[in-house]
Amino acid sequence: MREGKSARGKYDVIVVGGGISGLTCANYLARAGKKVLLLEQSHHAGGCMSGFWREGFYFDGGDQSFESGGVVFPILKELGVYDLHKWEKVGYRIKTLGQDTVITSLDSVEEHYRREFPGDPGIGVVFNEVRQFYEFMDSMVEPAGVKIADHPSAAAIFKAVKTMPKFRKWMDPDYRTRLCQAIRNETARKWFSNYGYERMPFFLFAAFWYMWVKDYWYPAGGMQAFVDSLVAKLTEFQGEVRFKTGVKKILVADGRAEGVVTESGEEIPAGQVVYAGDYRKFVFDILGESCFEPAWVEKIKKQEYSSSMIAVFLGLNIPAEELKAIMRTHHVIRFPNFEIVTPGRGSDRDVHTRTWVELSSPNFGGPGLSPPGKSSLVLQSFSSAEFQNFWQNGGDSLGRTAEYRQFKKEIGMHLVKNAEAVIPGLSEKIAYMDVGTPLSIQRFTRNTLGATAGWSYAQSEDSLAGKYGYMQIRTPVRGLYTSGHYCFWPGGIPSAIASGKFAANFVLQKSPYRQVEKLSRAAAIFKRTR
Repeated sequence: MREGKSARGKYDVIVVGGGISGLTCANYLARAGKKVLLLEQSHHAGGCMSGFWREGFYFDGGDQSFESGGVVFPILKELGVYDLHKWEKVGYRIKTLGQDTVITSLDSVEEHYRREFPGDPGIGVVFNEVRQFYEFMDSMVEPAGVKIADHPSAAAIFKAVKTMPKFRKWMDPDYRTRLCQAIRNETARKWFSNYGYERMPFFLFAAFWYMWVKDYWYPAGGMQAFVDSLVAKLTEFQGEVRFKTGVKKILVADGRAEGVVTESGEEIPAGQVVYAGDYRKFVFDILGESCFEPAWVEKIKKQEYSSSMIAVFLGLNIPAEELKAIMRTHHVIRFPNFEIVTPGRGSDRDVHTRTWVELSSPNFGGPGLSPPGKSSLVLQSFSSAEFQNFWQNGGDSLGRTAEYRQFKKEIGMHLVKNAEAVIPGLSEKIAYMDVGTPLSIQRFTRNTLGATAGWSYAQSEDSLAGKYGYMQIRTPVRGLYTSGHYCFWPGGIPSAIASGKFAANFVLQKSPYRQVEKLSRAAAIFKRTR
């Protein structure tokens, strides 16, 4: 410790990052009696799961709902948070060129696309494969969610290993394309091959349908209220939380983590550190590439990120009950075409007029989330931080220009016009409007280029799978661990929250979790030896 620096006391563990993974990890550690400090660079917790209020309207800033996957709810129950909330089962509606369907079952989804593309036998081929994935998920996940065992049984491990041949096929990004060759209609074939995150493997494509039918949830009162309850539980167990406190460096001496240096220059010592943030920043800025093997550094340099999003936050002059009657379900996905356009660096100015748009209203989560006689609505679609020279801002790290602010409103109105196919006259009913771009996501979450799910969902032979498979919780530095959707592929809320529990158990030296690590490593090796 240099003279003039304040330690604010000695902590057993410092957790860097207040998203769902960091909160989960910190809660488990505090419940185990550790003296924990959680540091979050934003003014409140949540990261991609946070929400905010504007002029009496509540909006979910990132995730509009989430799946449990047999993982999230069991962990929330263990942390004493699940029963604090009313969980609304989220519905989905698909509105395509000629069809409009509320998803009630996989059969209803298949019938929707059979009507859209009549007489094409390939539709049945694709959905037969999706049904095999359904059977696998139903065998692994009980309706209320399976419990994550501290001591995985031999039977559970054997069952997971036995499914590896299927997963080897389903995880191959090219398998989905090969499967879709059975679809004769070229437009339909391209849509089924490309919908979702770029080059997303089949098992994630199939998982969308499974979750939309059985496993998407929303906490009544909004995402931020849910996240805040995790913060409250942490402080209840004597954990400390500091907001507006970014971390610049992790202190390392003799190959062991000894604390952190904040962006204000404060040094805070700790026995162990868990980093739950952007992994590329971790390697190149927070820790430093000299701590890693050169081959791993090169692999990280090559890794692509998952897609980012644009979000339009609308306060409407429509009563909440009327909006709910129009939408019919919490989420409506509108496809103006079957192109599946993903905006990128070189996309034209009007590309978002041709993208899908998802409409989500927090008003389905109960009253009080908008002023009387009004309602809240969020529009989202994939986008890119590099679109049109970083949204006419010139760079991702620069201050926001007047051109940027005007441009994002223009693009936001493109999504509004798309959404008018669901809510006629929507543009005339706006009482409040703001637009969040991928640069906004990067600013509030520190995720490079505004990535929404960690690394790219397309994993090649030169994938991020390393020494410990697809789970990178351990690091080369003793007493330093990582958690979050970057270190447990594929990224998403179940993997992020699970990694928080795994990281806590590594800190607590609960060795059975090394079995999970071994299984992850085996899956990575199995994939490479096809």
